[in-house]
Amino acid sequence: MRASLPERPYARPDAVIDTGERLLVRFVPEAGGPGKDFEFRRLGLAPEIESAIVHGFARACGPAGSRRTLESVKTLYAGARVFARTLNELPSPPGSLNALAPSHIAPFRLRHTRYTNSLLQVFRVLFRPVEGLPTAFREALYAPHGPAAQSGTVSAYTDSEVRRIQRAARTEVRSALARIRKAEAELTEWETAGQGADPEAGRRGALLAQVARTGDVPRCRDGRINESKAHRGALDLLRSIFPSSSEVTALAVLLVCVSGHNLSTVCNMTASHLRVDDQLEEEPLVLTRASKPRRGRYGAEMDLALTQDGFPAGGPDDYASAAGVYRLAVELCARARAVAGTDALLVFHGTGPADRTPGGARIRPLPTHALEWWHGKTPDGGLLPRVDSRRLRLAFVQRHQRPVAHTAATLATEYLAKDAAALPEYQAIVGNVLDNEVERIRLGHRILTLTDTEVREAAIDPEPLAQRLGTTVERLKLLLEGRLDTVATACIDHTNSPHSPAGTACTASFLLCLGCPNARSEPRHIPIQTAMLESITRRRAEIPAVEWEERFSVAHEQLTDLLDRQHAGPRSADEGASDEDRALVELVLDRGLDLR
Repeated sequence: MRASLPERPYARPDAVIDTGERLLVRFVPEAGGPGKDFEFRRLGLAPEIESAIVHGFARACGPAGSRRTLESVKTLYAGARVFARTLNELPSPPGSLNALAPSHIAPFRLRHTRYTNSLLQVFRVLFRPVEGLPTAFREALYAPHGPAAQSGTVSAYTDSEVRRIQRAARTEVRSALARIRKAEAELTEWETAGQGADPEAGRRGALLAQVARTGDVPRCRDGRINESKAHRGALDLLRSIFPSSSEVTALAVLLVCVSGHNLSTVCNMTASHLRVDDQLEEEPLVLTRASKPRRGRYGAEMDLALTQDGFPAGGPDDYASAAGVYRLAVELCARARAVAGTDALLVFHGTGPADRTPGGARIRPLPTHALEWWHGKTPDGGLLPRVDSRRLRLAFVQRHQRPVAHTAATLATEYLAKDAAALPEYQAIVGNVLDNEVERIRLGHRILTLTDTEVREAAIDPEPLAQRLGTTVERLKLLLEGRLDTVATACIDHTNSPHSPAGTACTASFLLCLGCPNARSEPRHIPIQTAMLESITRRRAEIPAVEWEERFSVAHEQLTDLLDRQHAGPRSADEGASDEDRALVELVLDRGLDLR
């Protein structure tokens, strides 16, 4: 057979269904699963405006649209409802597209909250493909809006709070795993042994096999649960082999705690994965796929590497690492996943009172708002307050100080800097680091000093002092004779300066000698150092503060430190400075000896 092009061009599937009484837009998730219809006629909009919004909605959630998950489409529909309610509350609602005016969206632009800014973005998506909008309305809709007003900041959970949350989630997941493993073992035993000699065990095994295969209990023709003697206990068996919503939510909490990903990313994880370790000696490393729709159509899909990060498993089940919890999720939801025919990682069986109505029992993926109803149990039997996944994620990135599915800049500006509770701690850490760095630099650039005792001993045995000063005996003698002086200090190696190329004579200002590793100071330098400090201090009042800071602040600190270490305060050797020394100091400070 030869390949050929289709006879007709590709036609976009029509997702809009108009029955007269109802106007529906059908959405099918890109990742698979059941579709959902969104009804627009009941919004009460004028026909022309209704048609425009339906067109924009269908465009956004159709093939190649910007909204590809059910949660994002629900958000888009909620924005359409808000816009419709705003128009309908007006004394005279607009009856056509031409009647739309900037005043219809002015309330949202004036509030400057995160909610109204997100609504404006939704309106832009709805009206983007619509032609014939009034120019004033379109310009007002797409004009840049200011940043949202700062609301209450979210602070990270403390380490003790994270441990309490993890302990509650682990307790629930352990209980679920034990129950499901016991039910799976019972089912395997029945399938291996068959009917056996015990009729009751055979009945129970057959009933367990039926609910495990179908994901539902036996029902009558009218759809009600069959509560006959042969099917007694079917609902309990169903609940024993499938995870509940609360148990899968606990799994999601654990994944957020150990991986640092958003709850939406965790809920969108798939069970398809690849083990890239040898599964024997190497630490577990799991590669899987996830989706983060808000990163845009080209960056939403991403690969996740889930590792053990050096945490020991501490038993057959690993609850402390991302790879370990992921494997538990694969096992816990395997039966529900197989029955539903889905690849979603986190799925649960919606057992509850609704199971007594026809079609009430079904397997669902975990929604991103599942934490609204989850309350873990504390060791004393109480309930935890409602858990905030944002605070869990913030606690993770603070503890590990590394980005998770975002850039380092986003980590610093959006997560760490905006946590008011942690800001003093960061400031203290940065302050300590800067203080340590300053101290390291100060110690590294300290001038080695000589005492009167050392000078007297060097006249008898110069070798020990030469070794301490890092020079030779010959150069030490030149230093003590004053033949190596550089105004306020002496230099033991002027051809190996940090301020000039190696092997050439140093051309730096004499003020830089105060912080040079080649500089040495002996007691006879104290008078001229004191005179230089006095002159620098006097100039603070004579020249602009900015100029003084630029030219003399470093030298002032260095001289003060040098005289303190030599136990010579500013007034201890004042009389020793000669007029010639003072004139030389003024010449240095006036840059009279600098090479230009």
